[in-house]
Parts: sequence; C-alpha cells; structure tokens
Amino acid sequence: MRRGWGVVLLLVGVVALAWWGRAQHAPAMQAAIAQAASGAVAGSVHGVETVVTGRDILVTGLADGQAENDRLIAALQAVPGRRVVTSDLTVLPLVDPFEMQATWENGAVSAQGHAPNVAVRDALARAGAPDLALGAGAPDDQWGAAALLGLSALQRLESGVLQVSGRGLLITGVARTPVEAEALTAALAGLPAGYVVTTELTFVDDGTPPAYVLNYGVAEGLSLSGKLPPGLTPEALAQALGLTAVSSQATSALMGDAGDVPPGLFALAPWMAEVETLVVAVTPEGTQITAGFGAGADLLLLAEALGADLAQGANRPAVRTVEVVATGQTGDTRINAVSGASEVLSGGYWLPAPAFALDSAGCASAVEAVLGARRVGFVTGSARLDARARSAVNVLAGVLMPCLGQAGLRAEIGGHTDSTGDAAANLALSLERATVVRAALIGRGVADAALTAQGYGAAEPVADNATEAGRAANRRTAVRWIE
Repeated sequence: MRRGWGVVLLLVGVVALAWWGRAQHAPAMQAAIAQAASGAVAGSVHGVETVVTGRDILVTGLADGQAENDRLIAALQAVPGRRVVTSDLTVLPLVDPFEMQATWENGAVSAQGHAPNVAVRDALARAGAPDLALGAGAPDDQWGAAALLGLSALQRLESGVLQVSGRGLLITGVARTPVEAEALTAALAGLPAGYVVTTELTFVDDGTPPAYVLNYGVAEGLSLSGKLPPGLTPEALAQALGLTAVSSQATSALMGDAGDVPPGLFALAPWMAEVETLVVAVTPEGTQITAGFGAGADLLLLAEALGADLAQGANRPAVRTVEVVATGQTGDTRINAVSGASEVLSGGYWLPAPAFALDSAGCASAVEAVLGARRVGFVTGSARLDARARSAVNVLAGVLMPCLGQAGLRAEIGGHTDSTGDAAANLALSLERATVVRAALIGRGVADAALTAQGYGAAEPVADNATEAGRAANRRTAVRWIE
C-alpha cells in the first residue's frame, strides 16, 4: 500500500515539474522565434511584419512579387522551433517593363502605371500624379527619384507627356520658348546615375524672327498668317489698311522687341478701293507688296503712283504690281470687302449692283452721288486716265448701265477743264477726255447708242479759276441727261 502511494506521489511530482519547466521555457522560446522571424523578413522591399503566437508565425504586408513572397516564406519556415507559418501577404504583380505615364495639360496632371512602393506612390501623388498602382519590378531603388524629377520637369511645359520605362525617360510636349526648354534640360541633369532622358519638344515661340503675310481679296477680305512681333495685333494691321475685319491664323512672338505696324500699310489704305488682290509679306529683311488690279488697269501708272505713295518715310517696301483679270461668268455677284456693296461681273469688270430707283430721279441722284464721291482723273495735260480712274469709271458704269438700259434713259458725258492755257486746246482736250470716258463705259457694258460725249473746255466753270481749289473743281467729268 505504501509503495502504491509512493508511485502516485512520484508521478504527481514529475507532472508538476514538467508543467513548471514548460511555463518557464515557453515565453523564452516564443521570444526567440519572434526574433528569428523578424530577422528572416528584415530585407523585404515593403517591410513586411511578423506576429508570433507560441511557436506559430503569421506574416503580413506586401511581397514584392512572387519571388520575394517565396523567399520570405522559405526563410520563415527555416526559423528554429517554429511550428506553423501562416501567410497573409499581398503579392504585387511583376511589371515588365516597369512603367508610368503622366500627362500635363491645362494645369493638371493625369497619370497611369505603377509605383514601386507606398512611399514613392504617395510622393508622386503629392507632386500631382495620383492613382498609380503598386507593382514589382522597378529596376532599382532610384526609380522613384527619377520619376519625381521627370514629373517636375514635365510641369515646366505648356503641355506634354512623361513616359518612364525602366531607366529611360521620354518627355514630349510644347515649351513656351527655348528658354523654358533649356531650364527643363538643366533640371533633368540631376537624374540618378544610369537613367537617361530623351526630350521631343515643339515651341509656342521657337525663337525665330517674326515674319508674316497679309492676304487680301475683294470678295474674301483680309487674312493673316505667320508670326507677329510682340505687341502687334491682327486688328492693328487691319486698321492700318482701313479695314475692320481680319481672319487670323497668326501666332504672336513671345521673345524679342515689340513690333509696330509697317509704315507702308498706312500708305496702302487709300489703295484698298482700287486693288483686287493684295499680298504684303513682312520679314526681317523688309516688306514686299504685290498688288493685283482688275481689267482695264494701267499697270505702268499704277506702279508709279503706288511706288510714289509707298516711298514716303524709311524702310521703303518693294512693290510689284500684277494685273488680275476678273474671272467668272457675266452676271456673277460678290460683296466688296471694302465698300460692302454688292457687285456684278459685266464684260470682265466688277460693277456695283444697282441700289437705287431706276427712274429719272433715282438715276440723277445716283450719278450725283458717284461723281461727288469719286473723281474720274486724268494724267496732267492728256486724255490718259490716271491710276485711280479705273475704279471711278466702274462705279459710274454701275449706275449708267441700268439707267440707259432698263430705264431707257439717254446721257451725255461732258468733259470740262479749267481756264489755264489756250481755250481751243482746252476744248479739244475736254472732248478727247469725254470720248475716252465714254469708250471706257461702253467697254463695261453701257449701251453705246444711248451715250454721247461732248467737250466744253473752260466754258462751264463751277468754281473760281483764280484759285487752285477752284481750278481743280473745274477739271471734271460730268453727266448730262438727254431728254
């Protein structure tokens, strides 16, 4: 009996001793396993964490791809004394090539692609490139610094795109001027070693000298292309020509000195009612003007008169005049960009369309208005129509053609001179001038049978021949209606 109780007591002692030993040893073992587990994952890219309960290990966080995941699990499984390794790791996808793209437009960045870790992702988001996914496969730990530098450089542009692929950066876009492009290049000089950048830039202003072209057509109006100097506007150019509208595709220089309207444009303003076409090319070398005139133009006189007007002041423009024959079919119409009047093509000449009553009173009033506003001029001492007479004859023909045609009226073209010189010579000159005007009107479609010519010399003055102004008024072409 005693032996039995002794055995029981011995067993109880052994159990108690084992319990005591375990209670003293388990915390030490857990601490050792925890230390070993922490060391096993210390080199992880994203700083994974381990939690040890007893001898069981739980690992959590981000694994930088499947290879790191497998390496971490293998290292934890090699921890002495561990029992179970449980993984709660999120495995980032392997991105190859490792890429990010950012677009800079209207003062904002949009981005897509990957960042190598949370810190880089957050830094890129603060720099304006949000919404990047995390991914494995960055070429090294300098990728984030390179991407941040590229993003900062991108935002120096007016607009553009940054592409980061592996260790290569490509920036394409629009720089304001070469000055900004140079600043961008200087900023990118700080890229980490091994990273290379390529830039493909265009410019709002590439730094080339301003040069522009004004194109004018009677029906089309004024258009502008090229590059204007700073401060010069399309509207200022149009106003210099006496026009109120311009269609412009020109850009404005952002570099260089402020520019002014070329002086020659102001001299051209009085000619806009005469020309059919006009091209003004302004370059650093000077201004060249090509003027086109319609049918019946006296190019020699036009070249002389236009050249004389443009010769005033410095920087005389080069002038070349060409005849532009009206094209189309008789009866075609257009709106004159200078006068705003509707015009009809008749015999190759553009004549104003009738805008008055086709009766005696309406015709008389219309002729009076035409001759009051325009002078049918001649070269001094001759019956040769002067440089600007062609357009005056066109307007007069636009009135007389319907009046002598549709209205059935008859008229006389009267030539008048001042009292200077021989009376007989003046009478002969006045008849010759009236005959020339009549022929010009008939050439534009006015009925020849209803139109006569008569010279009056100085017999019917309308002003005092003692003054130059009076003599100028007396040298005139008149229309008299015949009953």
